[in-house]
Amino acid sequence: MTAKKDLYSTFTIAKANGKRRPIHHPKRILKYVQRRVAQVILSRLPVLPCVGAYVKGKSCRDSAEQHVQKNVLIKLDLKDFFPSHTRTRVRNFFKDLGYSHWVAGLIGDLCTVHEKGRHFVPQGSPASPSLCNHIAQRYLDTPLLAALAGSGWTYTRYSDDLALSHADAVTRGEVDALIARVDTLVKSAGYRVNWKKLRIQRPPTRQKMLGMVVNQHPNIPRDVYRRYRNIIFNCLEYGFFPNALRYGGEFIDAPQAFASHLRGKVSYFQSINAEHGAKLAEVLQLALERHQDENFEDVYP
Repeated sequence: MTAKKDLYSTFTIAKANGKRRPIHHPKRILKYVQRRVAQVILSRLPVLPCVGAYVKGKSCRDSAEQHVQKNVLIKLDLKDFFPSHTRTRVRNFFKDLGYSHWVAGLIGDLCTVHEKGRHFVPQGSPASPSLCNHIAQRYLDTPLLAALAGSGWTYTRYSDDLALSHADAVTRGEVDALIARVDTLVKSAGYRVNWKKLRIQRPPTRQKMLGMVVNQHPNIPRDVYRRYRNIIFNCLEYGFFPNALRYGGEFIDAPQAFASHLRGKVSYFQSINAEHGAKLAEVLQLALERHQDENFEDVYP
């Protein structure tokens, strides 16, 4: 395929660290083909229990529940997860599944974008989450689980977030040895660890993963819940526009987008703690009804 970049519209969205994440959205025909790859091929492949993201019927809470009440929790992050999956890696993955070199190469072309001299899996394609998931499962999760067999360590991967935990009082030396072993397997699978995000957490300090506290059971961090409770009550009292200004970032002068952001957060809270999430959902709905004049076509039912 030539001029693959013309088959995508590209834009950026804000990341939590303030940087911008590039999104490559495929044009209609290519998007249809990529969706068929996901539905006809990838959705039929088995998924390991340790894999939590992009799996129908599973949520981040399912991953977090596997690390509850552990003596030590280790968190690692894979650097540049989606772009790490090059066209060559995609082609080799489908060849390993039994597809011919020609068919595997064609799928590799259809599921990657070309930018700055590289062909890689883009964020924005309907095939990308499942494709990256299965490649990581085959070349990282499977050998890592084999290496951990019988050790007592629990391992999960939620997209690019790796978590390992142990119920016993393992020493720092054992932890360091494990991290070194994981790093070797990560490199062998074609990924890199983002060492800035390495965390080793033991009780009684707060053990956090995937936005949840897991010391006793998966729950919303108290400070996060209070922050959004205050924001939502302020929206009820004063409207979404002044709070969007105060919140800043991409939501300045965008109260509709800010309201959508709050609905997404509340939905996430409900999936973790149904009681607390339902309370916020009720107040947010009242705020949306009270301030209908702020034009919420995209968020108001």
